[in-house]
Amino acid sequence: MENKIPFNLAFIGSGISSTFTLYHTLKKLEKKEHGGTTRIAVVEKFETFHSGIPYGERSGSTTLLITSLKNFLPEPELSEFIEWLNKNKQRLLNELEEQGGPLSLEWIQKHHYELENNQWEDLFIPRRFFGYYMDEKIGTVVQALEKQKEVSVSYIRGKVIDLAQNEGAWEIHFKEQSPIFAEKAILAIGSLPSNYLWKRKKRFKKDNFLLINDPYKPRLSKTIESIRDFAFQSKEAINVSIIGANASGLEMLYQLNDHPDIKERINHFYMISTQGLLPDSKIDHTKLKQFKTVHLDGLNKKESLKASEIAEAVYLDLDLADNIKLGASSTVGIVSQKFGALLEKLDRDELERFACHYGNQIGRRQRCAGEHYANVARILKKKKKFTHIAGRFADIIPNPSGYELVYTDQDNLPQTVEKPIHIVINCISGITLSHPNIPKLIAGLISKNRIQANESEIGIRVNNEFEGAENLHVIGPLLAGNIIGGKAVWHVEHCGRIIAFSKMLSDFLVDDSPYNFELDIIQLNQQEGIDSYKHLIKTEWNNNPYYLYEYLSHHKSDNNKIIAFNFKVNGASTIVMPMILREIEVSEKPFYDIISPYGYNGPLYEEGINKQIIKKFWELVDEWYSKNNVVSEFVRFHLNGNHQNYSGETVSTLNNVFGPLMNNFEEQWDSFVSKVRNNYRKAEKEDLTIKFYEGTAIEDHHIATFYNIYVSTMKRNGASKMLYFSLEHFEKMILNNKENFTIILVYKDDVAISTELVIHLNDCLYAYLGGTLSDYFNCRPNDYLRVEVIRWGIEKGKSHYILGGGITNGDGLYKFKKSLFPNSTDRVFYTGRKIINKTKYDELCELVCGPVNEKETGSFFPLYRMKPSS
Repeated sequence: MENKIPFNLAFIGSGISSTFTLYHTLKKLEKKEHGGTTRIAVVEKFETFHSGIPYGERSGSTTLLITSLKNFLPEPELSEFIEWLNKNKQRLLNELEEQGGPLSLEWIQKHHYELENNQWEDLFIPRRFFGYYMDEKIGTVVQALEKQKEVSVSYIRGKVIDLAQNEGAWEIHFKEQSPIFAEKAILAIGSLPSNYLWKRKKRFKKDNFLLINDPYKPRLSKTIESIRDFAFQSKEAINVSIIGANASGLEMLYQLNDHPDIKERINHFYMISTQGLLPDSKIDHTKLKQFKTVHLDGLNKKESLKASEIAEAVYLDLDLADNIKLGASSTVGIVSQKFGALLEKLDRDELERFACHYGNQIGRRQRCAGEHYANVARILKKKKKFTHIAGRFADIIPNPSGYELVYTDQDNLPQTVEKPIHIVINCISGITLSHPNIPKLIAGLISKNRIQANESEIGIRVNNEFEGAENLHVIGPLLAGNIIGGKAVWHVEHCGRIIAFSKMLSDFLVDDSPYNFELDIIQLNQQEGIDSYKHLIKTEWNNNPYYLYEYLSHHKSDNNKIIAFNFKVNGASTIVMPMILREIEVSEKPFYDIISPYGYNGPLYEEGINKQIIKKFWELVDEWYSKNNVVSEFVRFHLNGNHQNYSGETVSTLNNVFGPLMNNFEEQWDSFVSKVRNNYRKAEKEDLTIKFYEGTAIEDHHIATFYNIYVSTMKRNGASKMLYFSLEHFEKMILNNKENFTIILVYKDDVAISTELVIHLNDCLYAYLGGTLSDYFNCRPNDYLRVEVIRWGIEKGKSHYILGGGITNGDGLYKFKKSLFPNSTDRVFYTGRKIINKTKYDELCELVCGPVNEKETGSFFPLYRMKPSS
């Protein structure tokens, strides 16, 4: 069979999902030792590879992204793309200027300053730019690996009509050429096609009427040409109807108005969509302050939920937004954040139900667009040349006076567009998998029970390895309706999701065993190691503040070495864990124990990671411990569940207050224990003021002020030596990573009397260290500070304020923190304990402590480091 299987992998479809999966697969192969050439086929039925419809020739050079660039791409891809844009800017803008019309020129002129200064993040750039980038990106990797004979990539143009399993391989059949064979096939054919209206033809022209059922077949430029020809042949000004107000509908409106010769021949535009609303383009900050997600917030106290309850709450809150004329651009962030958090309360069945039945429905009410697109409709409407109708397409009726377009209104009654229609452009959403006209390839696979549609009717059921069938993997929009990495999936056209899923899938495409494990030890007592670690945390781990070198460096000493485990899977950094390797001084021979730094730490990895990978990480770490005379390990875990699958003993150590921030401060205020509100009122009477120093506003003297109050508090409370950090430590940590920290100072008569250093991680605020001058306790500055931080966090759109716990569970410190969030569910802070060398551990305990009485020692670990009581 070997000569019959020329390909190890065959990608069916060459859009963005396929291309990112191919890229990540190639990058894994690049770093992997393997004994031969990996043979890859990339199959595409259209002319261009690696860009799909949105980013390739079929959409043209002038269509724009529907979101800003910073919301389109996650890091580090965003920075890499911007670097490429800077290098290729002039060529790209010249092409846009040559091929575009007045709207394209207006875009260039409007953003002249940003383009001149390489400020791309907030721009809604032409999509073709990204297509060029991806083609070049993948081409560079392919060329390098082919030169080294590590891979061979064959590009095949053809239409796949069937897939059949044949002696352990997939036999891929084409419409007009011989089949090929592959060990693994990747189905990446994009979205399901649109439902054709009226005629089963992609284009229909008769008399003074033109129907375009697919504006991207064969490409948008051909559609524009056919509209131009029709418009010039027409003896009268024409009326155009666009069916659908999604991204394609807006693009068609924009494109027709970017061609002056066509625009001047169009009398009126009619757009028909279910809601009768265009995607929103502007954030209304004033009305957003009035908006409250009362129905979603009302579900917070429930321990378990159903998918329908969350969806209904979203609809009701969006209705409230509609009542005050607040659009999706304003509400999408807060509503998505709120219902996203509630999804964690769903069991797997309910989560799948949400993915299949509710996610896309909510998405239709949260559509946003760039202002450049929205302005076209706004200007046309002002000129009385644009009408948006709420309804659904019903029929087209020819009559002597012209073609009538019939639609059903929101009361399900038939209506007719007021004027004869000359051009109808179909931009409605795709069909479902139960539709009789689904693509032949998918229809055949389903009818032969090789794959199954899930309940969403737009996605294929897959397992944890993205398989619809054995060695037939699915990527792209057909993943809708699945649970992947513990998350509900209903829309896979956002680049961030595509990149994440493509990385996950690539793990299963290299060799029979998907994983190649490697454990690197980075020495943070050497400059080379420090530089390597800093680069790793910045480029691969988003500069997570709890893992910054400057955060860890405090623990370095003559007897303590800082190391970091960098666990790679198929060459990619997958788990990072910094630790402090401590020499055990009482031992004659060199023995060590290992402990994680102060704070929330432990293994750092992406959510949804395969638990087998975590177990393998601990297995290799334990092997390293054994080989390097490590006697015991003590781990302080984070609050994100990274204690799970630990190879030692996990101990529930301390309840931590994990405070959810509500949508508005008034509601949060009402939730406080009355003592907090009373103390805050007392503080107000003392005329206290508060200042937040963040980002570039942080200066040396702010750190010094914070430090002085912090140290005085530590001394007053007789704090552990471990909690004393030097001023130099804070300066290096904060000044080198200003974006991760905020210094908060409360003043009385211009004297700083209370402080807190807040760490920013994702959308959460973590109270790190702080203090209050004892002479000012009666002013209640601590209550005042915490309440004002909560107010500030809500204004910043943060989701949680994490205050930590007490010294022991239920003590006064914990109760004070809990009084701010009395209804919240605590997160448990876990620690991990592990004895690697039991014989040596017992020997050390006997040497240092004598006979051990566990009742007296409690949970102290390791016992041989416990100071004997005097």
